[in-house]
Amino acid sequence: MEALIEFKDIYKIYEMGDQEVRAIDGVSFKVLRGEFVALVGTSGSGKSTCMNIIGCLDVPSSGSYYLNGHDVKNLDKDELAEIRNKTLGFIFQQYNLLPKLNVIENVKLPLIYSGIDESKQTQKAMAALERVGLADKYKNKPSQLSGGQQQRVSIARALAGDPSVILADEPTGALDSKTSKEVIDFLKELNESGNTIVLITHDNAIAAQAQRVIRIQDGKVIYDGPTVGDEIISANIKMRKERIHNNEI
Repeated sequence: MEALIEFKDIYKIYEMGDQEVRAIDGVSFKVLRGEFVALVGTSGSGKSTCMNIIGCLDVPSSGSYYLNGHDVKNLDKDELAEIRNKTLGFIFQQYNLLPKLNVIENVKLPLIYSGIDESKQTQKAMAALERVGLADKYKNKPSQLSGGQQQRVSIARALAGDPSVILADEPTGALDSKTSKEVIDFLKELNESGNTIVLITHDNAIAAQAQRVIRIQDGKVIYDGPTVGDEIISANIKMRKERIHNNEI
């Protein structure tokens, strides 16, 4: 199957005084078209740096990043903006909705730069709102919606441009457990309908909802495989910590 995202020996190195910090330390992986992948790790693990590179918001110090077959380092600013707009749909933890705009105006934002006329923008935005079940709320302001509804508007905005990849950064971080499940279930539905999903999270329970897990620790990939295998690893780590705590080992 076709790789939409490919990291080849990626490093991201920062100089802090006389110290070298390797936020990403030789990471390689692929995300294939139609996959639902969770990129998981604790704070400081390097997962957010990976996300920024995937989203063309940062560049690696060395290595190669291919997005939809394009070597990103060979693209100029205009080409980067175009591929980011057409290939990637972003979902954020804090929704990033503009409070003075109504729902449909928020969903139309990424379409403004697409070059299509306003009537087509409205048509595509309404179609995206219908997919998330909020077409009847198109005139509402974000403040008139619940947290879960605001996140669904954020998802509609990500879908409006028909992206190849939906990049979801901690999409349940600001939600309660019931609403979090609803959002994850909806991401699963999008994946089943053909969308490629990359989910960034620190939460093992959320990551377990994906088909595949890439676990980052200290800037390195320590696990890349099916969710079941990742759950076993997490359970073993937890059991070992409990045994240490109980002075059994």
